[in-house]
Formats: sequence, structure tokens, C-alpha cells
Amino acid sequence: MESSIITISREYGSGGREIARKTAEKLGIPFYDRDLIDKAAKESGFTPEFVAEREQRLGSNFLYNFALGGIYGLAYPRKPEMKELPVAEQIFLAQRKVIEDLAEQGPCIFVGRCADYILRNKPKVLKVFIYADPKARICRAVEKYGQMEEQAEELIRHIDKQRRLHYEAYTVQEWGDRNNYHLMLDSQAFGVEGCVDIICKAVLSLDKKPSP
Repeated sequence: MESSIITISREYGSGGREIARKTAEKLGIPFYDRDLIDKAAKESGFTPEFVAEREQRLGSNFLYNFALGGIYGLAYPRKPEMKELPVAEQIFLAQRKVIEDLAEQGPCIFVGRCADYILRNKPKVLKVFIYADPKARICRAVEKYGQMEEQAEELIRHIDKQRRLHYEAYTVQEWGDRNNYHLMLDSQAFGVEGCVDIICKAVLSLDKKPSP
């Protein structure tokens, strides 16, 4: 394997992060998720704690954020203008730069953070979306994440809504739309290991495909 990047988007409680981590281990490539917070903090000048708290919060005007999504797809603001943007936008732009820089260094896996959209024009990027039945996601939230069962369902809805709003604001695409991904995997049907195997086979096939 020489050139492929994998991006993994996921519903909360679907096991997407575990699938990404195990896929990275099997392929022997870096895996980036929460450590992107530290890297984005360094790029933006904010503290990691501040970035972690604010990274998926939209500004007070959703339509403003949505309109800027098209701009973000084209270019970065110049450095003097960056500080004039709302905090959420500054953090998004910092994360975008970090993702693009890491992707230039070689094969790796990114979890969430609009990486599929950010790297949409880069050749040999395998874009994956992990989902599962709501009941299976509730069970996972309780067993793996220690959530209270009576609160898990509401938490899943809340986090998925945050991810959807964040993604759709900054990409002008629909989160979870099959047209945005190469693979959409039901982790309940295939299991974590099954999803890992499928992704590994898919990325190896992608590597064999000639670059355009």
C-alpha cells in the first residue's frame, strides 16, 4: 500500500472509531481522531481544551455558517482575516489545514471532522460511512461508553444532530448521503472485525487502480 487515505464518518454508537483504529493497526498506517484537537490547537493558537469544547459548535447564525461552507471549499482566508472570523470557523479552518498537511505525508486514516469533503479532490481517498441500528447503538453507548441506558437514546440523537449540522454547514453536502461515500457499512450486520476486513480489501483495490 503506497498512497491511499481513508476517511471514516460515523453515527454515534456505531463503533466507527474502533473500526478506524483497528483498520489503521491492520494496515500499519497512522490513525487521527482526537489528536487532531491538539494539532488544530497549535495551528489556531487556542488551547486544546478550548478546541475540544468548541470544535463542533456552530456560530450563532447558522445561515452565516452555511454560506461560508462554499467559501471554505475554495480557499482559506488570509491570516489577518482569520482572527475576524467566529471562533468555530477559525477552528474548522485550522483543522482543515492540519488534515491536508497530514494527508500529504502519506497513507493514514481520519475520523470525522469533514475529512471526506476536505480531501475530496485528492486522488485515492476511500470515503467510508459507518452506521447501525438505533438499538445496537444504544447498547454500545451503554456497554462501551458507560452511558445510562435511559439517557443513551437522547444522547445519540443529540450527537448525531451536532455532527450533521457541523458537516452540512461546512461542506454544503448531506451527512450520511450515499453519494458522498464509497462504502456505507452496517456495523451491526458485519461486526467491527467484518467492517475492518471490508475496508482493508477496498483500500487495497483502490491502490491497484491507476491514478487519474
